[in-house]
Amino acid sequence: MSSQTPLQEEKKRNRSDPGSAWFGLVLIVLGIIFFAQQFGNFEFTNWWAVFILIPAFSAFASSFRMWQRDGRFHFGVWSAFYGGLFPLMVALMFFFNLDWGEYWPVFVILPGFGTMISGLPFPRPEDVKVPTALLRHRPWPFFIGLSALLLGITFLGRNLDLFDATSLVPFDNWWGVFILIAALGGLFSGLLLIIGRHSWILVVVNLAAAAAVGLAGLIAVLELDWGLMDYVTPVVLILIGLGVLVGFGNRKGPE
Repeated sequence: MSSQTPLQEEKKRNRSDPGSAWFGLVLIVLGIIFFAQQFGNFEFTNWWAVFILIPAFSAFASSFRMWQRDGRFHFGVWSAFYGGLFPLMVALMFFFNLDWGEYWPVFVILPGFGTMISGLPFPRPEDVKVPTALLRHRPWPFFIGLSALLLGITFLGRNLDLFDATSLVPFDNWWGVFILIAALGGLFSGLLLIIGRHSWILVVVNLAAAAAVGLAGLIAVLELDWGLMDYVTPVVLILIGLGVLVGFGNRKGPE
């Protein structure tokens, strides 16, 4: 039997359900908005977007509680916080009637930033169950995320007439630069695999994949014939297949 009183149990349930608290707060805000519209010149057309904030604030509250509980910032705290950014941005788009045609790069920036963070060496509980060779592949999501992040910032700057980074690039296919940035993930993954003395086939697979992605970037930047990829792609597929057959090793991540 539980040693807690009914009042204590009720308080515990309330603390464990932040969604209901935010839902109540949203209802109060909506009531204030409707009163303001009835007795003043205030008009708030997209009031329903307030409901989109419920999952956003709930995610932020969960992140804050984990941070308080554990006394440090870790990947779980970040994951919960990141989960609230998308609904928050969608709500803000409707609140301020922002033009989706101008602000769509934000939805490239957010996943790019999240992917980049996921590639950082945060200690995670599941790492103990993951082969160490897989942990060495985190530079891939980091550089792919960085590429998407910079691409989104570039488009957003152009759309809002804040800056035009493409004017600094002396070629038309400026977007090829971001493909080259993504290719760095394979180079760094290969280097980490070499340092960790993992299977040579995994090193070759990463370097081959990086070369294929880098070639795509060079073809774009230098405006070469895309038919070159027809010769590279089969080789990369064969190497990746060999890497899958060999496997990523049985050694587990750090305890």
